[in-house]
Parts: sequence; C-alpha cells; structure tokens
Amino acid sequence: MTETSSPARSAPVDESHLRPAGRATRAAIEEAARRLFAERGFDASVRAIATEAGVDPALVIRHFGSKEALFLRCVDTAGGIGAVLDGPLESVGRRLVAYFLDPARPLLRQRYLALAQAAHLDQVREEMVRHTAETYVAALAPRLTGEHRELRVALAVAQLGGLLNLVFRQEDPIVTGAATEDLVALYGDALQRMLTP
Repeated sequence: MTETSSPARSAPVDESHLRPAGRATRAAIEEAARRLFAERGFDASVRAIATEAGVDPALVIRHFGSKEALFLRCVDTAGGIGAVLDGPLESVGRRLVAYFLDPARPLLRQRYLALAQAAHLDQVREEMVRHTAETYVAALAPRLTGEHRELRVALAVAQLGGLLNLVFRQEDPIVTGAATEDLVALYGDALQRMLTP
C-alpha cells in the first residue's frame, strides 16, 4: 500500500487544540508542503515534506489526516477566478481564456499541473468537482438563459480544461506556438457559444 492510497484516513488534529509547539510544527509542515508541491506536484512525498519541515513523517499525517488533505490545503484551487466570472456575461469566454493564459500568472500552470497529476485520487477528485460546482456553476448558471444551464457551464469548464491540458501538460506546439490573442479569440468564442448560444 502506498502513502497515497490509504483507504482509511486519519482524522487530522484540531488546530484549535494545539499548543504553541504543535502550531509551529503544523506551520512548518504546511510551509514545506507548499514549497515541495509547487516544485514537484503531487509527487512530493510525505517523507520529503517531513524532512524539509524537520519532523517525523508520522506528524504530517497526524496533523493533516492524509497527503491528499495536505495537498488540497496547500494548492489553491480558486486562483482568484471570481472577478473574471463576475464581469459581463457576453465576454466571459474570452476573459476566462485570457486569465488562464496570462504569463503574469505562472502559479496557475503549477496549480493546474499539480491538480491534474493527483486527479485520480478520490479526495482530490471530489474537491475538483466541488470547486467546479461552487466556483463556476454557482456563479454562471443563474445568469444564463435557456435550457441545461448548469450542464452548459460544466461543459465549458471541461472545454477550458482541454485547452489547459494542451498548453500546460502536452505543450502542443500548434497551440503553444499560437499568439495568445488568437487563442483568446478563437477558444474564448468557442466557450462563449456553450454559455450563451
């Protein structure tokens, strides 16, 4: 059994019951995990995180319950997307593509790659489903007209994921060699047609 496939997760320590030394240990683990998950994605091991934090590996699980829970705590799945979704509905497709392809946001690539790498794990997959429902569907579906509003938003998110996969994981030369403004226009308009046909 690997450290990522444990069927029984430990209940993490309640942070409010920790003494100062316990809070310091927890903070050191979280800081080390953020750094290593950013560098290595989900491949960062519990043992490596513990070594970086200067603690016993058992303390990582004791404090956070599982590697998956620690990972989700350290990888921001929201990424500040709210302002993009709150803008005018008729241009949200282009704004979404521009946001994710903005070279001034290199952390988005790291987050996407880390989440994609761990998406086969139940806890991570459940968080991704929750994130899509709460961040995208809840924000956009009530503003849409016509049938299948929630489904259309979920499918637009899937379309966006396809673009990110080509750009960030596969590094497809046709797509990565294209001008960003062309990707924003072409792919943004394709997303827009799903949302506002």
